[in-house]
Amino acid sequence: MNKLALQLFLVLAFIPIAILISSIIITLAPLYCWGLAINAYRYNNTSELYFWLAMGVVAFFLALFVLGVL
Repeated sequence: MNKLALQLFLVLAFIPIAILISSIIITLAPLYCWGLAINAYRYNNTSELYFWLAMGVVAFFLALFVLGVL
């Protein structure tokens, strides 16, 4: 086969893998954000706490959208 055709098939093979990895990262993002919010709560940093809680809620709804629930 042509070298260009093989490279094209290789790129096309990586697209589903990239989608899978990005959906896993987006699904785990709320847990990471809420862990940072717990850390901010431990150190009495309320502004950072509210920031990470808001980011966690946004990431949660984004994860629901990616999973097809919303």
